[in-house]
Order: sequence, then C-alpha cells, then structure tokens
Amino acid sequence: MRLRMKRKIIYFILIACLILVIYHLSHGGSLHVIPTPRWRESAVQHIMPLHLSSNRSSCDCEDESVLSQNVPSDQLDDIIKLRKKEYKDYLLRMKTNVSIIVAPANSPLQYPISGFTVAPQQRSDIPGLALHTQKGKWYKVTLRVDSGVLAVKDAPDEKQVNGQNKSELTITSANLPQLNNLLSRVTYTSTIYHIRTSDLVRFSYENHKVTFPILIRRHTVPVLYNPGNDINSLVTIATKTFLRYKQLHVLLKSIRRVYPKIKIIIADDSLKPESISGDNIEQYIMPPAQVGGVVGGDQFHYTLEYVEGDDGGCLKRFEGRHHSPLPGHDGCFFVDVVVNFFLARTDAVRRVGFDPFLKRVAHTVPLKTNFKHCNMYILLISSSFLLFCIHTFIPCSSSEFFIDGIGKLMVVSCKHLSIGHQTHEEQKEYDSYRNQRIEEEKIKLAHHYFKNYLKCMKY
Repeated sequence: MRLRMKRKIIYFILIACLILVIYHLSHGGSLHVIPTPRWRESAVQHIMPLHLSSNRSSCDCEDESVLSQNVPSDQLDDIIKLRKKEYKDYLLRMKTNVSIIVAPANSPLQYPISGFTVAPQQRSDIPGLALHTQKGKWYKVTLRVDSGVLAVKDAPDEKQVNGQNKSELTITSANLPQLNNLLSRVTYTSTIYHIRTSDLVRFSYENHKVTFPILIRRHTVPVLYNPGNDINSLVTIATKTFLRYKQLHVLLKSIRRVYPKIKIIIADDSLKPESISGDNIEQYIMPPAQVGGVVGGDQFHYTLEYVEGDDGGCLKRFEGRHHSPLPGHDGCFFVDVVVNFFLARTDAVRRVGFDPFLKRVAHTVPLKTNFKHCNMYILLISSSFLLFCIHTFIPCSSSEFFIDGIGKLMVVSCKHLSIGHQTHEEQKEYDSYRNQRIEEEKIKLAHHYFKNYLKCMKY
C-alpha cells in the first residue's frame, strides 16, 4: 500500500509540473535556457597540466634467454657501466625520452595542441594563440620556453609586452581583442641547434596554465631514384657465395632464364675464389669467410614483440604471425622479418645498415638444412643465398638486420609468392665454416645485450 501511495504522489507532481509549463507558454511566457559556462571557473582554476613520464618499466624476462649470462664474467661490470652510458647518450641523440602532456579541461587559453614544427634557430609564428574569457578590467598572459626565445612582432611598447627576445614573455592589455591581436604575432626562435629535438611552451592566464610542444626539425633534402623503363634498371640482384660454385652456377642459369639482362652482383669470400664471368655480372672478391649468408628454418616470416625497459628491453619472436593485411593486395601481410630473401628500397636499407660484427653467422633461429621455400617478389629463382634489392649491394640477409629495423622498416610478406631451395648437399669444409658453434652463439647474444640494449630474447 505504501509503495502504491508513493507512486501516485510522484505521478501527481509530474503532471502538476507539466500543467504549469503548458500554462506558462500559453500565456506568452518563454522558457529561458541558462547556457553552460565555457569553463567552470571554480572547478578548473587550480587544474594544472599533467606531465606524465613515458610508460617504461622493467620488462619481465620469464623463460627468455637472459643475455647478460653470455657476457664474460670478468667483463660484465665494465660492460654494464658502458652500456648504461651509451644508452643515455642514445636517448639524448634520438630525443626518445619525451614527456606525455595531458591538457587541462575547459581552459580559456587557446593554443596549438600538436603539429607545430619549426626549423632550428629560425623565427616562426606560433599559430592559434588566443584568450577567451569573460569581460574584465585587465588581462595578463605569460609564455615561457626552455630552449628558445619569444617575441611579439611589431610590439607597441614595453608596457604591453615585456620580455622581448627572452625565454619568458608577458603580454598585458585592458582590451581583450587587442591582447589577442598581440598573441597572434608571437614568435618562437630556438637558441640551441639540433636537427631533431623539441621544446615546451608554458602558457598561463591567472590560475589557468597549459603546456604545449614545439617540434624542432631540420628540413631534409629529398633523395629520389630514377625508376628507369624496365626491371633491368629498377632491380639489382646481389648474392654471395662461399665454396659453393656449383650452386652459384645453377642460380645464375635460373636468373638468366627469366631475366637475361638484369645486373647481378656476387660477393665471393671463398678461400680460393674462382672467376665468374658473364654479361652484366660483377664479382667482388672479399676477405675469406667474412661475408654473411643465412639459411632460415621452415617458417616464411614472423613478427617481433619488443618491450622497452629501463634496465634493457625484452624481445620475443612469434613464428607465422602477421600484423595486418596489406590493403589492396590479397594474401600479403605486414610482418617484422622475412627469412633469407627480400626486395628492398635502397633508402630503407641504408637507414638500417648491416652489422659487420655478425659477418658469416647471423641467426636468431637454430640452423636447419631442409628449408623448402622462402618468400620473394619474383618467381623461378633458385639459390640458398640470394638477395634482391633496388640499386644497392647487400652482403647478407639476417634476422639481425630486421631487429635493427624495428620501427624503421615496413616489411611485407605474401603467401602466394615463393622461391624453391636447391637440394642440400653435404660439404664438410663449407659446413665447418657455416654451422654456428655454441661459443659463437654466446658471443652473438652478448653483442645484442650491449648493442641493442636488450635484457633478454626469446626465439
């Protein structure tokens, strides 16, 4: 009974309110909607912009290989100190330790949130600066930077603009449109020369404070490549050979059957080199047993998961996985590593480069000799050590190349493209150089510990 009575009371109140509204409107009245303030003065006066550090922590190695175990014990302390110093210098060079800025809610200050980029030590207008506030007797804003100077172009006098060509600039006015006119003419000039860095602008009015970034970038000069008229001018084939001239001749015959005029570069680090001749073939004699070449396992491609950590990153490999499909190309997917053969742009390869320390042995997978296929852009080519590239010479194809290329390369693998592998023939002299020994594996992992600032690897 009590519940029913409460419901009746609520219904009665709602009906009464509705009748009053209808009566008010029918007698010439109007409903006044009170606008919501552009910002809640009481709520945001003391809100400060938040500066959050990047999400970095010590990654968990679990069952991965802890790389420091491969460093000789008598060298470990010195390596740890040098590794820490070099990593700190790397962060300074690359400017990767950037703070995350969270903007305050409903601020009366207008400013560029992102995308404002300037050339080093060149004056640039700061776009979009303005103040939107209620009418007052006096307006005062302050801007401050760390690695540059601020100024107002054609400033009227020091009473309104104080701090011309200094790191802190104050603008005052009794007229809001005039203040905004002065803000529209504020410029920034970096005082420290760096081709890739940033600065922070702290912009304040009364108790409202915001922070926004300025990217400082040196403009790059475009480097273009003439694609020519056909594949012969577009692609250069680079391969290496070491004590396997029989397989090399099979490779050359296979290439010439499909591409009779394409340029072929041979890096030969055999102990007793044999002369290789032919149209558009260049043979380069290298120091014996020094040029790398890789035979992978039975997977075509894989992805890498890299997690940063203050004391070193963690790297994991996932066989057969991909990131996402390549739009417009059925059966092609973005990956991180392709094994053994690849077609690459010159500029992309040069951004990464090859590590001469690894030389002949460069694996992140155990060696297998029954490798059946590997991905490639061109069909009907047969060899164990073949690399395709655009106007460049690549001495080896290794997973380490792709590890160094994380975040620098866009890598694609296509399921419907493959290359046959020649039948493996046992060659004791070759295998004695080729197969990776346990001590070489330890040296390589210790190298990754220092060079790539890795704490552990799982592959």
